[in-house]
Amino acid sequence: MPFEEKSVIATTGAHVVVFGVYFFVVARWLASTAADQVVYQPLLVFTVVPLVVLTVISHIAFAVLKPKEAGAHDERDALIALRGGRVGGYVLAVGAFAGIALAMAESSPFYIAHALLLAWVLAEVTDGTRKIVLYRRGA
Repeated sequence: MPFEEKSVIATTGAHVVVFGVYFFVVARWLASTAADQVVYQPLLVFTVVPLVVLTVISHIAFAVLKPKEAGAHDERDALIALRGGRVGGYVLAVGAFAGIALAMAESSPFYIAHALLLAWVLAEVTDGTRKIVLYRRGA
């Protein structure tokens, strides 16, 4: 398994776990509090720290275990990155449009922020999942 594939798996997994917990916690808060009263900003800021830590630790571990693979990139990796990024871009575009629509409808900033955040997370997970599938297919 090439370093890039391991990197994608680790990054995608970190996004799913960290933001899965974030959205679960925020949904519980939202169940008992009005959207305008939910103070989510500190949690969002502190959610980024575990994401970065998990990603960095996994990359360091992969690089230490197989240092020759860490710097190796070939044309296949570049093509997979482009193809995965394209799909993630479509998801992000739809999510950005949803955020704009919510803003135009004068929705709560809570919903606008979370629509945009969800769009970004879904785009990253879609991008990573597509890349993993392409690596597994030998594309």
